[in-house]
Amino acid sequence: MVLDEIQKQPVLLDAVKLLADRKAGHRFLLLGSSQILLLQKVRETLAGRATLLELWPLALIERTGESSVPVSGLDLVWREGEDASEKMRQAPALAEEMRRWRSLAEDHRRWGGYPALLSLSDADRKVWLLDFRRTYLERDLADLGRVADLDQFALAQNLFAARTAQLLSYSEVARELGVAVNTVRRYLRFLEISYQVFLLRPLLPTVSASLVKSPKLYWTDPGLARILAEPGPGAGALFETFVLAELLRWCSWQPDPPKLNFYRTRAGREVDFILQGGSRLVAIEAKASERAYATDGRPVAEFLGSKAGSLLGGADALGLVLTRGREVERLAPKVWAVPDWVLFGPARSGR
Repeated sequence: MVLDEIQKQPVLLDAVKLLADRKAGHRFLLLGSSQILLLQKVRETLAGRATLLELWPLALIERTGESSVPVSGLDLVWREGEDASEKMRQAPALAEEMRRWRSLAEDHRRWGGYPALLSLSDADRKVWLLDFRRTYLERDLADLGRVADLDQFALAQNLFAARTAQLLSYSEVARELGVAVNTVRRYLRFLEISYQVFLLRPLLPTVSASLVKSPKLYWTDPGLARILAEPGPGAGALFETFVLAELLRWCSWQPDPPKLNFYRTRAGREVDFILQGGSRLVAIEAKASERAYATDGRPVAEFLGSKAGSLLGGADALGLVLTRGREVERLAPKVWAVPDWVLFGPARSGR
């Protein structure tokens, strides 16, 4: 039995539990556009009875048109570390392949990964995203959270989108909206459980008192963030949002998902993303430029040499500076510049 939009009738979960416990071969596919089990009004969690699967909008690697998703550059990096970077450097892409994947990456950064957009023109894509905002983000979510003031909720979404890739300040948003901080927290919570925004936590705030403890706010789809925030955040923030979206999707596919955090000191030293699992650590800096230089890799190199980087990564640590460029280049020991379409597209291996 398939039950769609189950979050609208959570009382049905009691019946699902009853039938599942009878072990009479009943199987259910429960679909919803929100994290159902995190809703306050849901009392039945189906613990021990359900398998959870998160389906994000498409990642760049899923736009190959193939029936199965190929190994990505990030898969190769996570498996082989710095050796993978050297292999990708030694395997230059064919001109046609480069043009195709750079174009796909540019399209993905601009419009995001909702599958319905793939066959539409740019004008129709904008209409689709605006309609999605008016129907789901404003109406459905407002009903779910019993939001009385739809205009205020819509304005809150604009303010959150304009702050994508920034440290979150509830009080700042509350002042602009003219509401209490708790109201802002409630609005953000509804956007979180509906997969629209993601709060990226800082890396190990207990390692050093000098590290910030505030999360960074990201919209989970770069296309939607751009439309909601028009004239919008800068190119750097949107590029960073695109990178976060790709990392979220990649992590969700892993049998043992790595931890995803950011690193920032109170003095302003920052690395945008830290992937850490087991003995493997990949520090990633997002640069919305055509090429990276040695100075761009300095924050990553400093982190790898810091106490936190040494404790978590050791010999297996690797730093990447992501660009919109063409070539894989070595910037410093254990630090490489890698184009976004190379890291998130099909893996390139040298001989």
